[in-house]
Amino acid sequence: MDALLVLVILSVSIFLFACNWLRVDLVSLMILLALGITELVSPMEAFSGFSNPAVITVAVMFIISAGLTHTGALQPLTTRLLNISGQNERYMVMTIMATSAVFSAFINNIAATALLMPLAIEMGKKGNVSPSKLLMPLAFGSLLGGVCTLIGTPPNLLANALLKQHANSSFTMFDYSPVGILLLITGIFYMMTLGRRLLPERKSGILTTAYQVKEYIAEVEVLPRSLIANKTIAASRLEENHKLKVRAILRGRQNFPFPHKNRKILAGDILFIEGNPKTILELHRAEGLQVVPEKEYPKNPQRVREDVLVIEASLTPTSEMVGKTLRRVKFADTYGLTVLAIWRSGAPVVRKVDHVTLRFGDVLLLQGTRDHVLHLSQSHGFLLLGNIETSPYRPHRGPASIAILAGAILLATTGVMPIMLSATLGALLMVLSGCLTIKEAYESIDWSIILLIAGTLPLGIAMESSGLAQKLATTLINSAGDLGAWPILAILIFLTLILTAIMSNAATVVLLAPVAYSCAVSLTVDPKPFFMGIAVAASICFISPIGHQSNALVMGPGGYKFFDYTRVGVGLNLLCWSLASLLIPLVFPF
Repeated sequence: MDALLVLVILSVSIFLFACNWLRVDLVSLMILLALGITELVSPMEAFSGFSNPAVITVAVMFIISAGLTHTGALQPLTTRLLNISGQNERYMVMTIMATSAVFSAFINNIAATALLMPLAIEMGKKGNVSPSKLLMPLAFGSLLGGVCTLIGTPPNLLANALLKQHANSSFTMFDYSPVGILLLITGIFYMMTLGRRLLPERKSGILTTAYQVKEYIAEVEVLPRSLIANKTIAASRLEENHKLKVRAILRGRQNFPFPHKNRKILAGDILFIEGNPKTILELHRAEGLQVVPEKEYPKNPQRVREDVLVIEASLTPTSEMVGKTLRRVKFADTYGLTVLAIWRSGAPVVRKVDHVTLRFGDVLLLQGTRDHVLHLSQSHGFLLLGNIETSPYRPHRGPASIAILAGAILLATTGVMPIMLSATLGALLMVLSGCLTIKEAYESIDWSIILLIAGTLPLGIAMESSGLAQKLATTLINSAGDLGAWPILAILIFLTLILTAIMSNAATVVLLAPVAYSCAVSLTVDPKPFFMGIAVAASICFISPIGHQSNALVMGPGGYKFFDYTRVGVGLNLLCWSLASLLIPLVFPF
């Protein structure tokens, strides 16, 4: 009966993860509570995930990654590496993938992708190559690089912690490297040849290259005879009568960005009006407004005025804005920013943007002050795509941050201390050395991933204690007949790839680890190959944008559609599946 109840919770969990109706961290907390309330696990076991070494290590690795990005330690190396590719598209793909892989092996995959994405876009502009030809290889490179080391990606750390829990064994820092490096070389070769031909050729997902802001933001001067002179914005009824919004007022040397509706309009003011261009041009007849000559307005402005930016921002999967409309959250009032347009899946959404339900990967064209833009980036899950520093830049601390990372890796590799302790020490030193403030350290942790892992770990405990893991393992072994451990490993890797395409990679590792261990026990073989197999497979899902956050991050800027990933990634996933199934038992024999 316990096994049946766990199976029901498992099935509902997979369904909720797949349909994406609720955030993954909320689903994981629901799993935790369901297991505790039904007494399938004890209260201590239900919350044991929060003290798991993998959870702690993942959290502190976020801090170490932030220390490297805040100091700009990797920026000079990044620029040099990307410049050597010249303007040859094939070499660009190779350089971008190799660079993102090297970074992702030691820092968070998402941080590496975010760091390199603006540079990859700029490289494409110089070589006249569409971002759609470069950004998917960038994401794929970060996934493949994460497989190369123990700290490269959360599934590796999680598989290591679960292996220690089940079999009192563990992986070292570079145990993943032989398999990971061969998969990386294969992935780069694939993307330089067949994959490059399958990538879509699309217009840039960057809105300011596709639209001139002048099309829907215009400057108008209030003439002395104007009917709206000496009236408040609300009393002018510009929005009610003409569907026009006043986004800023320039009065001599004074600038009033995003003025309140009770702000008075005076003769001689310059208004920044958002609305239909035809309506704006006709407005001077009815209201006594004169459109400022076009020569005074830059053709492709980065600023409307000195302190008002126009900039693109990509919506990341962790943002609380996902699944909501701008109207629902009162975006302009809450964040002090105006959304001028939205770019989604290779096409712009310009009209009625307030009513559009936002998705991860959307690119928003924002207008507002620098402070408001930075706040949105730092606290609300938006990645800025313009030339703006999103965090305090401390280049003088760059060498210290690199030394701290190297020291943490060295301590773990030589066995002086476990990776959990060396990484925690590294995170502490990042703060004490001034690479990060304590506030920045807390903000750098992706708490949704922490809750996801901690909340799903009790499900693995319940699967094992209820006997469900053993039953699933027996079914799997019986289906393979007497072929032995090798085909069982191949089946587990394939199953991991499928589950990761529809749900979180960390959750997939937690769910399949007990099954992997039970398979190893039933076959009387070493469990290490099975745990490495599910960890590797959980980190290399290329067939959907929801398989990994790096995939989702490039979706909007690259102008990709959902099935672009399937078309390009299915061949690479089949290739990696075959290679991993063959290579892992050679590195770690059964």
